[in-house]
Amino acid sequence: MQTAQRLVRRGVVVCVICAGALVVHGCYKRRCLDENGGSNDGWIAQGHCSACGVYPAIAPSFIKPHKHYKADVIERVVKHAEAGKNVEGLGGCAADISTMRRWIKEWGERAEWAVGCLISKLPAMRKEYICSLDLQNMTLQQQLARLLSEYPASERGGIIGNVNIILTTHNCGFL
Repeated sequence: MQTAQRLVRRGVVVCVICAGALVVHGCYKRRCLDENGGSNDGWIAQGHCSACGVYPAIAPSFIKPHKHYKADVIERVVKHAEAGKNVEGLGGCAADISTMRRWIKEWGERAEWAVGCLISKLPAMRKEYICSLDLQNMTLQQQLARLLSEYPASERGGIIGNVNIILTTHNCGFL
């Protein structure tokens, strides 16, 4: 909760609806599953925007919204699939094959959109452009990693978590 309060005070985290200032007023525990299916607890801060009245959750980067497994587990499965490997051969992940296939399908649907959002937001933020040719012949994870290098992002956390921080900060949704 202290981290969320610090980020809100600095204006790093704002309302996802109207970009208004938030006030952190509480937190709640959220269970996440690791690659072995073990349960880990994460804390999600609850914010409030007095401008539009919403109560957005301020989640740490290792929690992917609407998913039970940690973001790094999903990221590893997607990386495995982008390398052309079959998910059935992925050892060390307790998730069902159908769950991993769903992650890969969702990734394909959302990651291209996220690349486009990051490319479009960069000029307004840093007065710089990235040519689409610079991203040619890269997997979606590689493209997102390349784009992340242009943004002031946390050194901790994975690609999914850091992309989500940037997208939600700019009112673009999440990956």
